[in-house]
Amino acid sequence: MLKYIFFIFFCCSALGLKAQYTLFGRSGTISYDKTMYMKNIVSKKFIAKADDNSKQFFERIIPRLPESAVLKKSMKFNTTETLFESVKDESLDAEIKQYIMMLALDFDAATLSNMSNRSFLRYNDIVGEKIIVQDSMKRIKWKITDEYREIAGYNCRRANGITPDSIYVIGYYCNEIPISGGPESINGLPGMILGLVVPSQHVSYFATKVELSNTVVMDKKKFENTKVKRMTRKAMTDQITSVLSQHMNKETVQFIMELGNL
Repeated sequence: MLKYIFFIFFCCSALGLKAQYTLFGRSGTISYDKTMYMKNIVSKKFIAKADDNSKQFFERIIPRLPESAVLKKSMKFNTTETLFESVKDESLDAEIKQYIMMLALDFDAATLSNMSNRSFLRYNDIVGEKIIVQDSMKRIKWKITDEYREIAGYNCRRANGITPDSIYVIGYYCNEIPISGGPESINGLPGMILGLVVPSQHVSYFATKVELSNTVVMDKKKFENTKVKRMTRKAMTDQITSVLSQHMNKETVQFIMELGNL
């Protein structure tokens, strides 16, 4: 009789664990579309701030730019870590890729965040120069609203946030994935951020697919390379700013660095 009771208890417990895993995803992979509104970026952040020589160049390339360009990103996650990185996309037009690289609109970075100790690593390959940013995760001030929208099949709640560098962000998070992570280094909500809008940067991130799995493997080799220079977020910003400032005005460089430090 005791064996029978134990067997029923074991089966119920197993089913309960399975149901809990189904309801609350604690590990998996999320695919994101990073949309950059190219014409808005160039007209408002480059042309509007440029000197006469640079202005003529940017005005010439505006007709060649699409309204927006989409970069594929992915994020692997578990209960303590997230790994956000770029996905190779052969469908993106080569000329658009060149403009994105020339204007430094995407550093093709990989970001490893640890929610347990709030450590942050970002691997950048900036025009052939490899840098690892080693710092702490940003603490974002959030205000949760009563607005909802569906993203990748999940009901997500809106929150408005301010980053430590005073960037206004809009995050849409879902309670079904109780991990306090999100695209790039945006974090701090009571669920995974599946949608992120950064109005001042003319960029957004929205999940297109969520795959839950208890066998997620994160490739951290690039972060373990001892030959790659390591520096804080501020040191990296200062170094790149000094280079870009030789070719661009202060306001445009600030925009690029704010975008690169999301």
